[in-house]
Amino acid sequence: MVKFYGCILLILYSCIGKSQSLGGHNGFAFLSQPSNATIASSGGINVSNADFDVNRQSSNPALLNKEMDKHLSISYIPFFAQIQAFSSAYADQFRGNRFGVGIHYMNYGTMEETDASGNVTGTFQASDYSVSLSHARTEGAYTLGVTVKFIGSAIANYSSYGVAMDLGGVWKHPKKDWTIGLVIKNAGLTLKKYTPEASQQVMPFDVQIGTTFKPEFMPFRFFITAHHLHQPDIAYDDPTLSTSLDANGNVVAKKISFADKVARHITLGTELVLAKAFYIRLGYNHLVHQEMRLFNGAFNAGFSFGFQLKLKSLHIGYARFYQQAAGGVSYITLTANLGGLIKRKEVK
Repeated sequence: MVKFYGCILLILYSCIGKSQSLGGHNGFAFLSQPSNATIASSGGINVSNADFDVNRQSSNPALLNKEMDKHLSISYIPFFAQIQAFSSAYADQFRGNRFGVGIHYMNYGTMEETDASGNVTGTFQASDYSVSLSHARTEGAYTLGVTVKFIGSAIANYSSYGVAMDLGGVWKHPKKDWTIGLVIKNAGLTLKKYTPEASQQVMPFDVQIGTTFKPEFMPFRFFITAHHLHQPDIAYDDPTLSTSLDANGNVVAKKISFADKVARHITLGTELVLAKAFYIRLGYNHLVHQEMRLFNGAFNAGFSFGFQLKLKSLHIGYARFYQQAAGGVSYITLTANLGGLIKRKEVK
């Protein structure tokens, strides 16, 4: 196990130099978006909550566990305008090893095609997608996991492909409801550019660490996640928001405080557990709150909420994530316990 993941780490290290970038400067940016209601309701990032939800492998492959075996999940996300996203996840054991597979597809709809003068010449479509395979192995209180992704993007007659990898680890307390997770995400490279003259696309690389804990006699579970640890300053200097005028009409630059810069690395959330079958989640992403604000305020940007109902063979999840001040996006996730369905048929 150590030798295997050591080799994976070396491969990741060789890709990291080609993958460091922040939003607006990389390709395949859809990989940074939550692909299901579980993650969206937690502020978009959570790498340490090792529960029964098979969708958590998209955040950290080391979160794969036996509670997810034979679980199949399908998610639908209707974004703004014509944009729609679909994702699916499945996990199971094969010859004593635990694997997970995932599919994420974003359809940006049909758009008008124009010439240099602005005359409409037709229509075109655009889409992004990824197919992933995850593997996780547990020894004692530690779990290591790796995800390999094949990524594609198409705009009209142009296409681009790439590969990326996630490497994660999770430590789980043997007695208490407390876990710590670490993941290196989206270390990879572009295999094919849209055109030979196009610039090389940079993967949305990220390093995330977080913890999830539940006090013994409380129905609440809390989590905190730090992201973009490889890049200390992730604040965007917006020229429309970062200046003002003094009494003499001189331009005065507004400075982002050190505390604000630190907070932009943090995502917070809580989960209310009711009878181990109904979960209510709240999340807050300070980076989204600050970066997606309008001139007159941030409003609900960065906040999220959702619920998950766990039935015998079906889990129903819903989330509302306000990724911008103008409004939120809904996430709908259905997960079927295929193992439970097979057992029920056998009993009948």
